Amino acid sequence: MTAQLPVNLIWKHKYSDEVMDRMRYTCDPLADAVAALVERGRPSHMIDEVYTRAKAEGGAFAAYVDHMHTVPGWVDWEQVEHARKVLLAFAGVRGIALLVSSLVEGYSLSKAAHVLVATGRLHQDVLRRIYETGQMTHNMLVPGGLKVGGPGHRTVMEVRLLHAMVRKYLKQRGWETEKYDEPVNQEDMAFTIIEFDYLSLRGMERMGARLTDDDKKAVHHYWRYGAHLNGVCEAMLTDSLDEEIYQYQRIRERQYNPNEESRMLAQVVINALAGQPSFNLPEGLLNELSRMCLGDELAEAYELPRDKKWHKAALAYKLANKLGTFAHYRIPGAGHLSANYNYKNSLKALSENLPADPEKRAFRNIA
Repeated sequence: MTAQLPVNLIWKHKYSDEVMDRMRYTCDPLADAVAALVERGRPSHMIDEVYTRAKAEGGAFAAYVDHMHTVPGWVDWEQVEHARKVLLAFAGVRGIALLVSSLVEGYSLSKAAHVLVATGRLHQDVLRRIYETGQMTHNMLVPGGLKVGGPGHRTVMEVRLLHAMVRKYLKQRGWETEKYDEPVNQEDMAFTIIEFDYLSLRGMERMGARLTDDDKKAVHHYWRYGAHLNGVCEAMLTDSLDEEIYQYQRIRERQYNPNEESRMLAQVVINALAGQPSFNLPEGLLNELSRMCLGDELAEAYELPRDKKWHKAALAYKLANKLGTFAHYRIPGAGHLSANYNYKNSLKALSENLPADPEKRAFRNIA
Protein backbone atom coordinates (compact mmCIF):
# COMPACT_ATOMS: atom_id res chain seq x y z
CA MET A 1 0.00 0.00 0.00
CA THR A 2 1.28 3.46 -0.92
CA ALA A 3 1.59 5.75 2.07
CA GLN A 4 -0.56 8.89 1.86
CA LEU A 5 1.51 12.06 1.60
CA PRO A 6 0.93 14.80 4.16
CA VAL A 7 -1.55 17.31 2.79
CA ASN A 8 0.96 20.16 2.79
CA LEU A 9 3.33 18.12 0.58
CA ILE A 10 0.50 17.31 -1.83
CA TRP A 11 -0.34 21.01 -2.09
CA LYS A 12 3.31 21.90 -2.43
CA HIS A 13 3.55 19.68 -5.51
CA LYS A 14 0.12 20.70 -6.86
CA TYR A 15 1.00 24.40 -6.68
CA SER A 16 4.69 24.22 -7.52
CA ASP A 17 6.15 27.01 -9.64
CA GLU A 18 6.45 24.58 -12.54
CA VAL A 19 2.72 23.78 -12.44
CA MET A 20 1.66 27.36 -11.79
CA ASP A 21 3.84 28.68 -14.60
CA ARG A 22 2.03 26.28 -16.92
CA MET A 23 -1.31 27.53 -15.61
CA ARG A 24 -0.34 31.07 -16.59
CA TYR A 25 -0.20 29.89 -20.20
CA THR A 26 -3.43 27.86 -19.97
CA CYS A 27 -6.76 29.59 -20.54
CA ASP A 28 -10.21 28.08 -21.24
CA PRO A 29 -10.11 25.93 -24.42
CA LEU A 30 -13.87 25.28 -24.54
CA ALA A 31 -14.88 28.94 -24.31
CA ASP A 32 -11.97 30.11 -26.44
CA ALA A 33 -13.00 27.74 -29.25
CA VAL A 34 -16.46 29.33 -29.25
CA ALA A 35 -15.06 32.86 -29.08
CA ALA A 36 -12.98 32.17 -32.21
CA LEU A 37 -16.19 31.50 -34.17
CA VAL A 38 -18.44 34.36 -33.07
CA GLU A 39 -18.40 38.12 -33.49
CA ARG A 40 -18.16 40.37 -30.48
CA GLY A 41 -21.54 41.39 -29.07
CA ARG A 42 -23.53 41.51 -25.86
CA PRO A 43 -22.79 38.31 -23.91
CA SER A 44 -26.52 37.51 -23.72
CA HIS A 45 -26.81 37.66 -27.51
CA MET A 46 -23.66 35.58 -27.97
CA ILE A 47 -25.05 32.84 -25.71
CA ASP A 48 -28.26 32.83 -27.75
CA GLU A 49 -26.08 32.26 -30.81
CA VAL A 50 -24.17 29.50 -29.03
CA TYR A 51 -27.39 27.61 -28.26
CA THR A 52 -28.68 28.05 -31.81
CA ARG A 53 -25.45 26.93 -33.44
CA ALA A 54 -24.99 24.05 -30.98
CA LYS A 55 -28.22 22.55 -32.34
CA ALA A 56 -27.50 23.37 -35.97
CA GLU A 57 -23.74 22.75 -36.17
CA GLY A 58 -22.57 20.93 -33.07
CA GLY A 59 -18.78 21.22 -32.84
CA ALA A 60 -17.32 23.77 -30.44
CA PHE A 61 -20.77 25.17 -29.65
CA ALA A 62 -22.19 21.80 -28.62
CA ALA A 63 -19.06 21.00 -26.62
CA TYR A 64 -19.43 24.24 -24.64
CA VAL A 65 -23.14 23.71 -24.00
CA ASP A 66 -22.66 20.05 -23.06
CA HIS A 67 -19.92 20.96 -20.60
CA MET A 68 -22.01 23.69 -18.98
CA HIS A 69 -25.06 21.44 -18.79
CA THR A 70 -23.20 18.46 -17.26
CA VAL A 71 -23.18 18.62 -13.46
CA PRO A 72 -20.06 16.99 -11.95
CA GLY A 73 -20.74 14.02 -9.70
CA TRP A 74 -19.11 15.74 -6.73
CA VAL A 75 -21.69 18.57 -6.62
CA ASP A 76 -23.78 18.32 -3.43
CA TRP A 77 -26.98 20.30 -3.98
CA GLU A 78 -27.77 20.32 -0.26
CA GLN A 79 -24.47 22.08 0.37
CA VAL A 80 -25.13 24.47 -2.51
CA GLU A 81 -28.54 25.35 -1.02
CA HIS A 82 -27.03 25.68 2.46
CA ALA A 83 -24.43 28.12 1.12
CA ARG A 84 -26.99 30.03 -0.94
CA LYS A 85 -29.05 30.81 2.18
CA VAL A 86 -25.99 31.83 4.19
CA LEU A 87 -24.60 34.05 1.43
CA LEU A 88 -27.96 35.76 0.93
CA ALA A 89 -28.41 36.33 4.67
CA PHE A 90 -24.99 38.00 4.85
CA ALA A 91 -25.17 39.64 1.41
CA GLY A 92 -24.84 43.18 2.76
CA VAL A 93 -21.53 42.86 4.59
CA ARG A 94 -20.30 40.29 2.09
CA GLY A 95 -20.98 42.66 -0.80
CA ILE A 96 -18.92 45.39 0.85
CA ALA A 97 -16.14 42.88 1.59
CA LEU A 98 -16.16 41.74 -2.03
CA LEU A 99 -15.90 45.25 -3.45
CA VAL A 100 -13.58 47.14 -1.08
CA SER A 101 -11.50 44.13 -0.04
CA SER A 102 -11.55 41.14 -2.40
CA LEU A 103 -11.71 42.81 -5.81
CA VAL A 104 -9.47 45.65 -4.67
CA GLU A 105 -6.84 43.20 -3.41
CA GLY A 106 -7.00 41.48 -6.79
CA TYR A 107 -5.56 44.64 -8.35
CA SER A 108 -2.35 44.03 -6.40
CA LEU A 109 -1.62 41.23 -8.88
CA SER A 110 -0.23 43.61 -11.46
CA LYS A 111 -0.35 41.26 -14.48
CA ALA A 112 -4.03 40.51 -13.91
CA ALA A 113 -4.79 44.17 -13.24
CA HIS A 114 -3.21 45.11 -16.56
CA VAL A 115 -6.00 43.22 -18.35
CA LEU A 116 -8.53 45.70 -16.95
CA VAL A 117 -6.36 48.64 -17.90
CA ALA A 118 -5.75 47.28 -21.40
CA THR A 119 -9.46 46.78 -22.10
CA GLY A 120 -10.33 50.17 -20.58
CA ARG A 121 -13.49 48.60 -19.18
CA LEU A 122 -13.04 49.21 -15.50
CA HIS A 123 -11.81 52.78 -15.27
CA GLN A 124 -14.10 53.96 -18.09
CA ASP A 125 -17.35 52.37 -16.89
CA VAL A 126 -16.65 51.26 -13.36
CA LEU A 127 -20.19 51.47 -11.96
CA ARG A 128 -21.67 49.45 -14.82
CA ARG A 129 -19.09 46.72 -14.27
CA ILE A 130 -19.75 46.70 -10.52
CA TYR A 131 -23.50 46.37 -11.04
CA GLU A 132 -22.93 43.59 -13.58
CA THR A 133 -20.84 41.73 -11.00
CA GLY A 134 -23.73 42.22 -8.59
CA GLN A 135 -26.13 40.95 -11.24
CA MET A 136 -24.16 37.72 -11.55
CA THR A 137 -24.03 37.05 -7.80
CA HIS A 138 -27.68 38.10 -7.37
CA ASN A 139 -28.78 35.64 -10.06
CA MET A 140 -26.65 32.87 -8.56
CA LEU A 141 -28.25 33.34 -5.13
CA VAL A 142 -31.93 32.92 -6.03
CA PRO A 143 -33.46 29.46 -5.42
CA GLY A 144 -32.25 27.11 -8.15
CA GLY A 145 -30.01 29.84 -9.52
CA LEU A 146 -27.11 27.49 -10.30
CA LYS A 147 -29.21 24.63 -11.63
CA VAL A 148 -28.98 24.11 -15.39
CA GLY A 149 -31.36 26.64 -16.93
CA GLY A 150 -31.40 28.78 -13.77
CA PRO A 151 -30.74 32.53 -14.03
CA GLY A 152 -27.36 32.28 -12.31
CA HIS A 153 -26.27 29.38 -14.50
CA ARG A 154 -27.18 31.35 -17.62
CA THR A 155 -25.35 34.46 -16.36
CA VAL A 156 -22.20 32.46 -15.60
CA MET A 157 -22.32 31.08 -19.16
CA GLU A 158 -22.44 34.67 -20.39
CA VAL A 159 -19.60 35.79 -18.12
CA ARG A 160 -17.38 32.87 -19.12
CA LEU A 161 -17.83 33.62 -22.81
CA LEU A 162 -17.20 37.32 -22.14
CA HIS A 163 -13.82 36.43 -20.62
CA ALA A 164 -12.98 34.39 -23.73
CA MET A 165 -13.89 37.36 -25.90
CA VAL A 166 -11.64 39.60 -23.79
CA ARG A 167 -8.75 37.21 -24.44
CA LYS A 168 -9.54 37.24 -28.17
CA TYR A 169 -9.79 41.05 -28.23
CA LEU A 170 -6.50 41.61 -26.41
CA LYS A 171 -4.54 39.09 -28.46
CA GLN A 172 -5.84 40.57 -31.70
CA ARG A 173 -4.47 43.91 -30.53
CA GLY A 174 -0.97 42.74 -29.76
CA TRP A 175 -1.18 41.59 -26.15
CA GLU A 176 2.38 41.21 -24.78
CA THR A 177 2.27 37.56 -23.75
CA GLU A 178 5.99 37.38 -22.94
CA LYS A 179 5.59 40.25 -20.46
CA TYR A 180 2.13 39.61 -19.00
CA ASP A 181 1.52 35.89 -19.75
CA GLU A 182 -1.82 34.83 -21.24
CA PRO A 183 -4.70 37.20 -20.38
CA VAL A 184 -7.33 35.82 -17.97
CA ASN A 185 -5.32 32.61 -17.53
CA GLN A 186 -6.01 29.73 -15.13
CA GLU A 187 -4.03 31.23 -12.25
CA ASP A 188 -5.90 34.53 -12.64
CA MET A 189 -9.23 32.71 -12.91
CA ALA A 190 -8.51 30.75 -9.73
CA PHE A 191 -7.71 33.99 -7.91
CA THR A 192 -11.05 35.44 -9.01
CA ILE A 193 -12.80 32.56 -7.23
CA ILE A 194 -10.61 33.20 -4.19
CA GLU A 195 -11.90 36.77 -4.22
CA PHE A 196 -15.50 35.58 -4.10
CA ASP A 197 -14.83 32.93 -1.45
CA TYR A 198 -11.86 33.17 0.93
CA LEU A 199 -11.11 36.89 0.60
CA SER A 200 -14.78 37.77 1.00
CA LEU A 201 -15.00 35.59 4.11
CA ARG A 202 -11.82 37.16 5.48
CA GLY A 203 -13.16 40.64 4.79
CA MET A 204 -16.44 39.80 6.49
CA GLU A 205 -14.58 38.56 9.57
CA ARG A 206 -12.43 41.66 9.73
CA MET A 207 -15.65 43.70 9.62
CA GLY A 208 -17.23 41.66 12.43
CA ALA A 209 -19.21 38.91 10.64
CA ARG A 210 -17.70 35.48 11.33
CA LEU A 211 -19.40 32.40 9.87
CA THR A 212 -19.39 28.97 11.50
CA ASP A 213 -17.05 26.30 10.14
CA ASP A 214 -20.03 24.40 8.67
CA ASP A 215 -21.18 27.51 6.84
CA LYS A 216 -17.68 28.18 5.52
CA LYS A 217 -17.45 24.59 4.27
CA ALA A 218 -20.74 24.94 2.41
CA VAL A 219 -19.72 28.30 0.93
CA HIS A 220 -16.46 26.80 -0.31
CA HIS A 221 -18.35 23.97 -1.99
CA TYR A 222 -20.68 26.51 -3.60
CA TRP A 223 -17.77 28.44 -5.07
CA ARG A 224 -15.96 25.26 -6.09
CA TYR A 225 -18.92 24.56 -8.37
CA GLY A 226 -18.90 28.22 -9.38
CA ALA A 227 -15.23 27.84 -10.33
CA HIS A 228 -16.03 24.81 -12.48
CA LEU A 229 -18.79 26.69 -14.29
CA ASN A 230 -16.50 29.68 -14.82
CA GLY A 231 -13.91 27.54 -16.59
CA VAL A 232 -11.36 26.87 -13.84
CA CYS A 233 -9.70 23.59 -14.78
CA GLU A 234 -9.70 20.48 -12.58
CA ALA A 235 -6.06 21.00 -11.61
CA MET A 236 -6.87 24.38 -10.03
CA LEU A 237 -10.05 23.40 -8.17
CA THR A 238 -9.54 23.23 -4.40
CA ASP A 239 -10.99 20.50 -2.18
CA SER A 240 -11.27 22.59 0.98
CA LEU A 241 -11.09 26.14 2.26
CA ASP A 242 -7.69 25.36 3.78
CA GLU A 243 -6.39 24.35 0.37
CA GLU A 244 -7.88 27.51 -1.14
CA ILE A 245 -6.03 29.60 1.45
CA TYR A 246 -2.80 27.81 0.51
CA GLN A 247 -3.54 28.47 -3.17
CA TYR A 248 -4.11 32.14 -2.33
CA GLN A 249 -0.79 32.34 -0.51
CA ARG A 250 1.06 30.77 -3.43
CA ILE A 251 -0.49 33.09 -6.01
CA ARG A 252 0.23 36.09 -3.81
CA GLU A 253 3.85 35.00 -3.39
CA ARG A 254 4.18 34.75 -7.16
CA GLN A 255 2.13 37.70 -8.43
CA TYR A 256 1.83 40.35 -5.68
CA ASN A 257 3.20 43.57 -7.15
CA PRO A 258 0.99 46.62 -6.51
CA ASN A 259 1.93 49.38 -8.91
CA GLU A 260 0.50 52.62 -10.29
CA GLU A 261 -2.16 50.75 -12.29
CA SER A 262 -3.16 48.86 -9.13
CA ARG A 263 -3.45 52.07 -7.13
CA MET A 264 -5.48 53.76 -9.85
CA LEU A 265 -7.92 50.85 -10.14
CA ALA A 266 -8.41 50.59 -6.37
CA GLN A 267 -9.11 54.29 -5.98
CA VAL A 268 -11.42 54.37 -9.00
CA VAL A 269 -13.58 51.58 -7.55
CA ILE A 270 -13.86 53.10 -4.08
CA ASN A 271 -14.55 56.58 -5.46
CA ALA A 272 -17.23 55.22 -7.79
CA LEU A 273 -18.97 53.28 -4.99
CA ALA A 274 -19.31 56.31 -2.74
CA GLY A 275 -22.96 57.11 -2.10
CA GLN A 276 -24.19 54.51 -4.58
CA PRO A 277 -26.92 51.93 -3.93
CA SER A 278 -27.30 49.40 -2.55
CA PHE A 279 -24.81 50.34 0.20
CA ASN A 280 -25.07 54.16 0.05
CA LEU A 281 -21.88 54.61 2.10
CA PRO A 282 -19.70 57.75 2.05
CA GLU A 283 -16.22 57.59 0.51
CA GLY A 284 -14.46 58.18 3.83
CA LEU A 285 -16.15 55.17 5.40
CA LEU A 286 -15.44 52.98 2.36
CA ASN A 287 -11.75 53.90 2.58
CA GLU A 288 -11.63 52.97 6.26
CA LEU A 289 -13.47 49.70 5.68
CA SER A 290 -11.08 48.90 2.85
CA ARG A 291 -8.14 49.60 5.17
CA MET A 292 -9.70 47.38 7.83
CA CYS A 293 -9.98 44.50 5.35
CA LEU A 294 -6.76 44.91 3.37
CA GLY A 295 -4.33 45.76 6.16
CA ASP A 296 -2.02 48.74 6.31
CA GLU A 297 0.64 47.45 3.89
CA LEU A 298 -1.65 47.23 0.86
CA ALA A 299 -3.76 50.21 1.95
CA GLU A 300 -0.60 52.34 2.01
CA ALA A 301 0.44 51.02 -1.40
CA TYR A 302 -2.97 52.12 -2.68
CA GLU A 303 -2.60 55.48 -0.88
CA LEU A 304 -5.99 55.14 0.78
CA PRO A 305 -6.57 58.16 3.00
CA ARG A 306 -7.06 57.93 6.77
CA ASP A 307 -9.74 59.76 8.72
CA LYS A 308 -10.26 59.44 12.50
CA LYS A 309 -13.97 60.27 12.23
CA TRP A 310 -14.60 57.59 9.63
CA HIS A 311 -12.35 55.13 11.45
CA LYS A 312 -14.70 55.38 14.43
CA ALA A 313 -17.65 54.85 12.09
CA ALA A 314 -15.95 51.74 10.68
CA LEU A 315 -15.51 50.37 14.20
CA ALA A 316 -19.20 51.02 14.86
CA TYR A 317 -20.08 49.17 11.65
CA LYS A 318 -17.92 46.25 12.81
CA LEU A 319 -19.79 46.14 16.12
CA ALA A 320 -23.12 46.21 14.29
CA ASN A 321 -22.00 43.23 12.21
CA LYS A 322 -21.03 41.32 15.34
CA LEU A 323 -24.50 41.93 16.74
CA GLY A 324 -26.11 40.96 13.43
CA THR A 325 -24.09 37.75 13.30
CA PHE A 326 -25.13 36.91 16.87
CA ALA A 327 -28.77 37.43 15.90
CA HIS A 328 -28.36 35.27 12.78
CA TYR A 329 -27.12 32.28 14.78
CA ARG A 330 -29.11 32.75 17.99
CA ILE A 331 -32.50 34.20 17.02
CA PRO A 332 -34.81 31.90 14.99
CA GLY A 333 -35.92 33.48 11.73
CA ALA A 334 -33.37 36.31 11.79
CA GLY A 335 -31.40 34.84 8.90
CA HIS A 336 -34.53 34.42 6.80
CA LEU A 337 -35.57 38.05 7.39
CA SER A 338 -32.09 39.26 6.51
CA ALA A 339 -32.04 37.17 3.32
CA ASN A 340 -35.40 38.55 2.19
CA TYR A 341 -34.29 42.12 2.86
CA ASN A 342 -30.99 41.63 1.03
CA TYR A 343 -32.68 40.06 -1.99
CA LYS A 344 -35.16 42.94 -2.31
CA ASN A 345 -32.44 45.55 -1.80
CA SER A 346 -30.24 43.94 -4.45
CA LEU A 347 -33.13 43.64 -6.91
CA LYS A 348 -34.03 47.30 -6.43
CA ALA A 349 -30.44 48.51 -6.93
CA LEU A 350 -29.93 46.41 -10.07
CA SER A 351 -33.30 47.35 -11.57
CA GLU A 352 -32.58 51.05 -11.09
CA ASN A 353 -28.99 51.01 -12.33
CA LEU A 354 -28.99 48.57 -15.24
CA PRO A 355 -30.91 49.09 -18.51
CA ALA A 356 -34.63 48.36 -18.18
CA ASP A 357 -34.65 46.56 -21.53
CA PRO A 358 -33.12 43.07 -21.03
CA GLU A 359 -31.79 43.13 -24.59
CA LYS A 360 -29.66 46.18 -23.77
CA ARG A 361 -27.97 44.55 -20.77
CA ALA A 362 -24.70 42.67 -21.05
CA PHE A 363 -26.28 39.83 -19.04
CA ARG A 364 -29.96 39.37 -19.68
CA ASN A 365 -31.57 38.25 -16.43
CA ILE A 366 -32.21 40.07 -13.18
CA ALA A 367 -33.77 37.30 -11.15
